[in-house]
Amino acid sequence: MYVDVEVRTPRGRVDMVMRTKTTLYIVELKLDKTADEAMNQINLRNYPERFALCGLPIVKVAIDFDRERHTISDWLISDPSCS
Repeated sequence: MYVDVEVRTPRGRVDMVMRTKTTLYIVELKLDKTADEAMNQINLRNYPERFALCGLPIVKVAIDFDRERHTISDWLISDPSCS
């Protein structure tokens, strides 16, 4: 597995990109917001476009952390066939 953080794209920076032999994951992280907001950022800034030529299915992952509870409060994972 290959992991990189703060990966530049034409419209911003992806918080984390993870690549396995079979799949590329684009991960957007939020603190005290919602997973919907994180997924909207991935979609509005079209982060997958930067990785379109990698030849792998792209899965979008949106995660929100809860500062008070010190845990994940919400997450969304896209279906790679819909990316």
